Amino acid sequence: MKPSSQIIGVTGGIGCGKSAVCNVFENLGYPVIDTDQVAKRLAEPEQPGLVAMIELLGKDYLTPEGTLDRKKLADAFFSQPELKQQIEAILHPLVRQTVRQQIEQLKPHHRLIFVAIPVLNQINQPEYQIDHLLLIECDEQLQIQRVQQRDQRSLAQIQQIIKQQAPRQQRQQRADSILTNNTSLQDLEQKALAWLSTKIALR
Repeated sequence: MKPSSQIIGVTGGIGCGKSAVCNVFENLGYPVIDTDQVAKRLAEPEQPGLVAMIELLGKDYLTPEGTLDRKKLADAFFSQPELKQQIEAILHPLVRQTVRQQIEQLKPHHRLIFVAIPVLNQINQPEYQIDHLLLIECDEQLQIQRVQQRDQRSLAQIQQIIKQQAPRQQRQQRADSILTNNTSLQDLEQKALAWLSTKIALR
């Protein structure tokens, strides 16, 4: 009898290395559902997320080409808490529904399915049915340095994003496993492989 699938949630604060760990698993052939990417696709032209957001925000948030002005939205998203809540109320249910559909399609074919979830309170959503939460963690100063190198964001904006994400203690209390990413990418990848080997051995 084929073993049942296990859903692994992968989470972590901005710049902690969640995507790098997911890349390790994906390169080994495991399916990875990135909820951020799902949200971005739902905000493409003619998709339900964009239609609903423009009804809320107005056409000023569209580029001349008719796509979402992501920079303008990001500036508003992190400076206006009420607007952030309204946008999340539109997107999160759509994301959950889409992710759940993808999980159901993958279950018959894969023993491990990874779901990258940057927002910790989404972990508890019943649609995801997370069996094990893997947290990628690093020191806050490293978070800031990495995001500054990766993104065109100001220090104040990065600090605001970190402030709005789940506190470190809450993340760690919720996690089933923690990988610390305070050194090199290679070291993080080795930790991810070691964690995966242990996980497979327990199956």
